Amino acid sequence: MSHVLRSSLAISRCSSIAELATPALNTLWGLACANPREQPLVALDRQVLYSRICVRDPYFALQEVMESARGELTARVPVEMEPGAEASPISAAEVGRHLAILGSCAVSRVNPQEGQHYYLARRARVERLHEGPLPRAPGLLWGQAKAEFKERRTASAFTLLSSAEGQPLFSMNVDFNVLSAAAFQRLFQGARQELRREPRGERAPRDAGPGDFLSLRQNPHREPPPLRDLVREGECLRGTLGPVGPELCKGHFALYPVLPVAVVMSGLSGLAGTLLRQWLGNDSARYLVKSGNVRAESLAYAGETVRFDAHRLGGEGREHHFDCWASVGTRVVGTMELTLTALER
Repeated sequence: MSHVLRSSLAISRCSSIAELATPALNTLWGLACANPREQPLVALDRQVLYSRICVRDPYFALQEVMESARGELTARVPVEMEPGAEASPISAAEVGRHLAILGSCAVSRVNPQEGQHYYLARRARVERLHEGPLPRAPGLLWGQAKAEFKERRTASAFTLLSSAEGQPLFSMNVDFNVLSAAAFQRLFQGARQELRREPRGERAPRDAGPGDFLSLRQNPHREPPPLRDLVREGECLRGTLGPVGPELCKGHFALYPVLPVAVVMSGLSGLAGTLLRQWLGNDSARYLVKSGNVRAESLAYAGETVRFDAHRLGGEGREHHFDCWASVGTRVVGTMELTLTALER
């Protein structure tokens, strides 16, 4: 990224979310600059969002979601997963999770059709904007999203993640397939499972935040997927996950437990990172995710076993390129083209 663009994206320390919400996105999206103080922010209740999108807590962890204009949202973003070997304030996989959810919320605000819809992320590109390395973020980050509906069943969101001080960290563009709740249930009725066999011992208050929910139910999204049976063959490394338990799908499609795309991509990026360290012969080597192109081809359901593959294609200097994919039998679930920057040799 050029010095000019880095400078134009820089946001000074702000005292209000309104001051933070506009400058970087004006640059990324080519919007006409407007005084953010003239754009009042409207808080969006979590239950209102739940009535329009297809995910719930604990997969949904955004806080203080607000709308500055139709389809333009800001939110506070937690860091729930340790970045591990990634020398970044937040792992790229977790970036993908939170920004895709924020993007789906933004798309739901411009959807011309009323009611709940399922926003299935089908393609995304994430890019690191910060010069590394940086330590793990000590608190909440800022997320921003702008959405547009392209056709009746497709939509896109342009998103940005910044530090608490306004430093741009990652950008992500994501495309969605959009299905009404009725259409989704017809197509995926075979995946339906009744997960709440026993009532909760305590009911969460209507306005409880993600932190409150964590005390009431396990949050599997705070850890990377537990891949097992890792086998390396030359420039390739593979592992398996599963059979996938419904607990790994918590909050992702109620009654239709589906492994979230972000969990699939977390497994792939983590596997590529492990392969990089093995290739370097340094188990403690740190790295940065420079960019990733993600494509979701199908869904992985609870009860299925998913195979993960990472293939190192080559590299230049400290940059290493990987082709990664996840599959169930002969069915491809998702693919990822990933570039990692090694910080140690």
